[in-house]
Amino acid sequence: MIITDTRPVARTLLRSKPIPNTRQDRIMGALLGAAIGDVMGNAITGLNQEEIREKFGEWGISSPPYESLVSHNFQLTLFALDALINCTQKSQRLSVKDIAECLIKCIKEWETVVNHPNLFHGINHLADRNSVCTDFMKNYPLWRFKRPGIKTSKTNISDQINPMLIALLLCANLKTVQEVSLELNKAFGTTEIGLDIDLFTSLFNNTESLTKENKVKGLSVMCEKINQSKRPDLMGMIAGFEHGAKYGIKAFKQIWYLRIDAMNLNEQMGWRVARNIKSF
Repeated sequence: MIITDTRPVARTLLRSKPIPNTRQDRIMGALLGAAIGDVMGNAITGLNQEEIREKFGEWGISSPPYESLVSHNFQLTLFALDALINCTQKSQRLSVKDIAECLIKCIKEWETVVNHPNLFHGINHLADRNSVCTDFMKNYPLWRFKRPGIKTSKTNISDQINPMLIALLLCANLKTVQEVSLELNKAFGTTEIGLDIDLFTSLFNNTESLTKENKVKGLSVMCEKINQSKRPDLMGMIAGFEHGAKYGIKAFKQIWYLRIDAMNLNEQMGWRVARNIKSF
């Protein structure tokens, strides 16, 4: 069971750090990286290279802006994790079709929260037995704040496949992720920036230790990918996820943790994935 914490300490450093270089460390690092990359990418979305340099310097954005709000992309990743955990607790044997249907339902429930952020808060009698996302996620206090990149009728629904696949990569093996990806592409269309799923297969089994050189180099590559991308809002999550999954939570500068408003929920979800998910 995870407990909602609405106090200011939600912006403190991770309180329960896993053993470095373990799978748990990499899961939490991947989520932390996705959150950091999300706010960095969204900070420069819609800006051309000249505007980025003018606002953030010659090398572009190199750290999360202060007091950063995660966007709806990362919010959907957390919703997808919540849905996947919830579905595995209801049924220990999920087919590819079951997982795809779970994520498709997740999008609809997430859209309801995005478009009606005050609908669920404090109203437990709206619980739906067929819901894939829990009341905990729908009622989480963070969603009362307006998020950047709010979904509109003009938003391409296919863009939401990547955030859900990022969540699935934490829970499933390569074959399952590939097959679910195909099912989602059939349902929504192909994303503009697709996850290179093969790239992530060895990240969580990687035994390469984090060194200062690897940390600096990895963060530089991450920032470069975000600054050079035509879709930094999506690339930010992908690049951050990749770096965190490879080296864990210490792969990021600690001061960056303080700038993300979803840190408390991020930490809880990371531990929850490891406790409740067996790779399917």
